[in-house]
Amino acid sequence: MGAFLFYLVIGALITFVIWLAVRAFAQADSRTIVGALKVTGLAVGGAFVVWLLVSGRLGQGLMLAAALTPLLLRWKSLAARFSNLRGPRPGQTSDVETKYLRMTLDHDSGALDGVVRDGQFRGRRVGELSDTELGELLAQCRLGDDESARLLEAYLDRARPDWRAWGGAAASADEGTAAPSASMTREEAYRILGLAPGADAKAVRDAHRRLMVKLHPDQGGSDYLAAKINQAKDLLLSP
Repeated sequence: MGAFLFYLVIGALITFVIWLAVRAFAQADSRTIVGALKVTGLAVGGAFVVWLLVSGRLGQGLMLAAALTPLLLRWKSLAARFSNLRGPRPGQTSDVETKYLRMTLDHDSGALDGVVRDGQFRGRRVGELSDTELGELLAQCRLGDDESARLLEAYLDRARPDWRAWGGAAASADEGTAAPSASMTREEAYRILGLAPGADAKAVRDAHRRLMVKLHPDQGGSDYLAAKINQAKDLLLSP
């Protein structure tokens, strides 16, 4: 009876610790947190295995782990389901980077802002630039990098709807719908969708759907950003 109670307490403790780890993974939106949990889990698991080995209880521990595995998998499935029911986690962002700009989209508010990476306004926030400075930055982008120009125009369409009155000649008819650059890494695609590297296909589709609701051109969004989001989804779902 005493041995049974001992194993029951140890099993309950292990189950509780793993449940906390699964719950934390379901809620985490930071690669740093995920990495810390992985390291902690490996350390705890390794220490427990060493203890079982030293105490001569490794066989019983393996039997207990095998018995608890179906329960843990069930809890993981429930945690993922509850996470999906809660919807997108607050504080998620998407990042798009070009030669001249690094722009961040806040998923909660839909606000788009960023930092100038190159040129005469390097290091300044886009949202702090005056109309005159934005016009100069747009002209520089149009001359030096078409991707940067279209990204800045996407920002202006959302933040300064009247920008075409002071931003120089309006874009030609095909500029607004031009396809983004074909070169996109998987890391960039994850950043655009606001996902951690390694996110599964369901997470990719869910993120794509949420962002398209906010950014689809029919909803007053941007053709350029919508195209980037579609490109990121296609890349991550490709074999």
